[in-house]
Amino acid sequence: MNQLHAWCFGVLTVFVTVASVSALECYTCLSCSDPFDTSTAKTTTCDGSCLKTKIQDTVTRACSPKSFGNSCEDNNANVKVCSCTTDLCNSASGMSFPFFGFLLSVVARALWMK
Repeated sequence: MNQLHAWCFGVLTVFVTVASVSALECYTCLSCSDPFDTSTAKTTTCDGSCLKTKIQDTVTRACSPKSFGNSCEDNNANVKVCSCTTDLCNSASGMSFPFFGFLLSVVARALWMK
C-alpha cells in the first residue's frame, strides 16, 4: 500500500508542476525601473515564460510564447536575461525560483517510499 501512496504522490507532484506552466501572467514594460514598481504595472497573459532582460542599465519585462524554464544567463557583456514560469515572477530585481517547494516534495516522496 505504501508504493500506491508514493505513486499517487508522484502523480500529484507532476500535475502541480505541469499546471504551473499554462496560462501565465507576466509584467510587461520597456525601459522599466529596477527595483520595479508593481502598483502601476501592466500585465499580460501568455503560454510560455515571463522574461526580464537587462542590457547595461535598461530593463525590459515581457512575455514569451515559448517556455524557457527557470533560468538566468549572463554573457559578461552587461547583458542578463532571466526567464521564469510562475505568475508575475518577472518583477524582482534579482529573480529567484521556487526550488524549495520542489525539493521538499522530492524529500517527502523519498521518505514516504521507505
